[in-house]
Amino acid sequence: KTRVLTRRIAYLMARRNATPYSILAITFTNKAAGEMKERVKELVGPVAQSMWVSTFHSACVRILRQEAARLGYSNSFSIYDSADSLRLITIVSKDLNLDPKRYPPRQFQSVISNAKNELLGPADYLNAATNQFQEVVADVYALYQRRLQQSNAMDFDDLILKTVEVLQRFPEARARYRSRFRHVLVDEYQDTNHAQYALIRELTKAVPAEFSDVDARTGEILPPASLTVVGDSDQSIYAFRGADIRNISEFEKDFAGATTILLEQNYRSTQNILSAANAVIGNNFDRPNKNLWTDSGDGDKIVGYTGYSAHDEAQFIADEIGDLHRAGTNYRDIAVFYRTNAQTRALEEI
Repeated sequence: KTRVLTRRIAYLMARRNATPYSILAITFTNKAAGEMKERVKELVGPVAQSMWVSTFHSACVRILRQEAARLGYSNSFSIYDSADSLRLITIVSKDLNLDPKRYPPRQFQSVISNAKNELLGPADYLNAATNQFQEVVADVYALYQRRLQQSNAMDFDDLILKTVEVLQRFPEARARYRSRFRHVLVDEYQDTNHAQYALIRELTKAVPAEFSDVDARTGEILPPASLTVVGDSDQSIYAFRGADIRNISEFEKDFAGATTILLEQNYRSTQNILSAANAVIGNNFDRPNKNLWTDSGDGDKIVGYTGYSAHDEAQFIADEIGDLHRAGTNYRDIAVFYRTNAQTRALEEI
């Protein structure tokens, strides 16, 4: 999937006269961003250095270093990591005389983080509160946020929340970044949460003509930026962290006129493995249809064995290893995978 983005960037520059300055490519990890930048550099040369290829959070930091004053911060604001954030929430809880056994600070941290990922500020969270615990969270959240601002600091979740706030509240800031980033590309789109989705929308959505941004050089109304996302609705595993599968499953509804290209050829597995995977994944609710295939041949059939105990299961595995070894397979070419560490005992004994 990442190859699609790097080739797309090269195509935009070669065929659509895109400047590196006008491209924003977003990944989920610093490692992925570094790898993508290297791959793009191999395709287009040193000019790749002047395009933004970064994580959501890194891109937002760069925007906020320019715009934070609009929200009452200085541009040299500090960024609190998880430990700093927990420390401050613990102090706030103590100042509100909350019993740490009944109200663990770590629980507050998790709930506040989820609220920020849904773009809910302290007042929004309080308005949505339906029980006493949520009202207590709202008090902690409000004081925590005040203390952060007094310290000229933002936590990790604020970085996206505050960037979206700048783009939504200040038309001139929104116009500045919309006119700069004419091509936005996002990797692993299935893992985006609501705040990340809102950021992409703010940078790329069409607006009514009277509110449209104007190209400072030509005076013409700017069309919305082009948006390219890659992702796999069957690989979304971060719901617990706020990822919203609807961002990818409803992409064509959110961005009218979008073209969807299915990447169905698989280069890693044999057809029997893919057919089994297709049959299982096909039961998932509300997923776009796709049918993985390969030209690597059918391969061995999948064997399923249900043991009546952990030791019976381990014995079956040992017997299989014995058969493979006698047929000429080296032990070092055999791997046994298990799901939890607790399952190793029976395997080791057998």
